[in-house]
Amino acid sequence: MSRTGMDRRALLHGAGALSLPLILGGCSKERLRELKPHPDVAVLATAIAAEEHLIALYEAVKATHAQLGRRLDPPLAHHRDHLSALRRHYRGGTASKSPGGPPSVAPPAARSAPPGEPTQALATLRFAERQAAAARVRDVEHVQPGFAQLLASIGACEAGHAMALSRAQ
Repeated sequence: MSRTGMDRRALLHGAGALSLPLILGGCSKERLRELKPHPDVAVLATAIAAEEHLIALYEAVKATHAQLGRRLDPPLAHHRDHLSALRRHYRGGTASKSPGGPPSVAPPAARSAPPGEPTQALATLRFAERQAAAARVRDVEHVQPGFAQLLASIGACEAGHAMALSRAQ
């Protein structure tokens, strides 16, 4: 190609070079700041871990005290529903450990054996429910209104579980 002027390849390279700043403009520092996880994500991860903890605790008590099974089934089902609802709000890639799902940071107490006496096991569950309800109340102060409604509902349910576990031992 000994013609004077531009061939098609040179034209494409030139067009590409001119459009590169426009394409890369979307990767500015301003744009990167927008991609930071929302503060609700940390609260969501904590609430998920708390529900996982309660589920593990209920399952451990049921395994140790089979006679409490019918009494513990309704709150256990509620906690599974809570966990499902919370996980629906989780978006992958929004927390530090999120290849497949939300981080699981259940407290070690969830893995320990429940007390040997049924009344003590129920007291342990009541205490865990009260702690979870109080934590959801604190969480509500740090999240957006829509998410706060979900957390408040879960906290109210947990407070109700604590009261129900107090009755008719």
